[in-house]
Amino acid sequence: MSDDPRDAAAAAPTELPESVEGRSREIYEEWRAATSPAERDRLQVKFLKGHPFVQAKEPTIYEFAKHRAEVSGFRLHVYKFRKWLNSKKGYPYKRAAGGMSDDGLYTVSPMLRELMPRGLHRVTLTPVDSKTSATTVLFRGIPKFSGLVACDEDEESNASASIFFYDGASLKDAGGFYVTAKSNGENAKMGCLVADGVPYLLAGSKNTCYIWPAEDPYSKHGEANNPKVPAQFICLLYSHFYLNLTAEQKREFVELMTTKYGTIMGEINTPWYEHVVPINDLFMETYTLLDARGRPVHPKTSFDFFKHFGIDQRFKTISVPPPEKSGVPSPDKLQEFYETKSQIKMAEAGYPLDAKQPYVNHVYFSSHSIQDLDGVINSIRDAKNTEGAVLYLTDAKSDRVIGLVKVKASEYVLRRRIRENLKGALFSKLSRGEVKEFPVRERENNKVQKKEKSPAKILPLKSHVRIVKDRIHKGARALTHVPGCKEHWEEWAAFGRGFAEWWVSSRLLNGTNPEQINIDYVLKEAKGRIASLFAAYASLNSKK
Repeated sequence: MSDDPRDAAAAAPTELPESVEGRSREIYEEWRAATSPAERDRLQVKFLKGHPFVQAKEPTIYEFAKHRAEVSGFRLHVYKFRKWLNSKKGYPYKRAAGGMSDDGLYTVSPMLRELMPRGLHRVTLTPVDSKTSATTVLFRGIPKFSGLVACDEDEESNASASIFFYDGASLKDAGGFYVTAKSNGENAKMGCLVADGVPYLLAGSKNTCYIWPAEDPYSKHGEANNPKVPAQFICLLYSHFYLNLTAEQKREFVELMTTKYGTIMGEINTPWYEHVVPINDLFMETYTLLDARGRPVHPKTSFDFFKHFGIDQRFKTISVPPPEKSGVPSPDKLQEFYETKSQIKMAEAGYPLDAKQPYVNHVYFSSHSIQDLDGVINSIRDAKNTEGAVLYLTDAKSDRVIGLVKVKASEYVLRRRIRENLKGALFSKLSRGEVKEFPVRERENNKVQKKEKSPAKILPLKSHVRIVKDRIHKGARALTHVPGCKEHWEEWAAFGRGFAEWWVSSRLLNGTNPEQINIDYVLKEAKGRIASLFAAYASLNSKK
């Protein structure tokens, strides 16, 4: 028998072996048999602490007037998973995982799919006077769900929609579905708990959790001045929303969020960090409520809840309206723009909020019969200026939610591919000084110094442009998993190549006057405002 681990891959195991998850499996069975919510929560934490591919983060302590809060987070330990997959024992599971990512780990571990949502924190409030017992809750993010097909996933894996359905259900059990627009921001989750009559708000991104007394503005307990930390702005907007409720609305909101529901899921949209859809203002879009177990409730329940508390729909369709102004600052004005007028500068100074402006909205949604599925999916694929949609499939008999699937717009998939091509073949080269016209400069003791680079790595700008255009061309042709590729790949490639040429011309002046370019700000714009750059080019292209 061969010792080559690739021979073992022929057996194609699909789930992690008992030798890896053995003790975790015992705890999982105890969790399934538990009947009380408190016992299930205790066993869920025990399971996560003992799982080899879950990392328990160091607790964060918060001190308040009446309570001391301890927040402990959990996250998938993808590095250990990758290391195991590259070992002799783990190699056969590479085929099943499809990729060394968190999606790949979820694919080969049904238990993690059920017990490790996209974000989980254990929050304990202990009274400072020690007269009452501590209050503990699990603050859960949304369970992992997958794309309908391969092109609907941002990461490489073998994740398929079916394995993430709830309680063994499948697409054939669905009688209807809801379409909800996929907000193109960063993960946001919001919750609430009450300890000894004092309400507290919880909020954060996927792997963060902040807590503060609900009746205090967030700014009294935390900062919101670091654009690199989306959670700060999630807290800022959530606090603003809650404090604008009436006293009766606050009482009802706290009661519902602590007895019936567990988490409000949304996405924070920041104008200083776009993906592929332009963002001109700071706002949050909510899209579902999670019940006390952490599963999405029926969409009608979510959107009725949002409406009841004054959370209105932001956009009229699945597509975000194109920006009224699609121009971008000239490269010689970029530094001035970022240091005086940009919203990132506003954020660094402490983003000023209008007391009466609603910064928390909800996404577009619509309801459909399962017979309309193919037609609706096609319309989502063809949609412009959107990431796509999340479909909530409902059971034909009970109407309960049985599963969620992502459907990505083809334009989003293409532009994301172009962005990644540019990052790898041009932006990174510029940042490392590997473009002849733009050598790296380092500041040391207020003196500008050139950093020496190996001559073998340095190429003229036109050479890098040729390479990136070739990558874009090949990348568009390789999008065979995207519907319409055969008919449209040449059109997609032409857009990408044209954008690369326009960007080099408009942002780098084709390298003819490098002394006029502050490359740090050009790259800052490329990283944070790439969608606005796409929109500016598309607008110019449409006028030709």
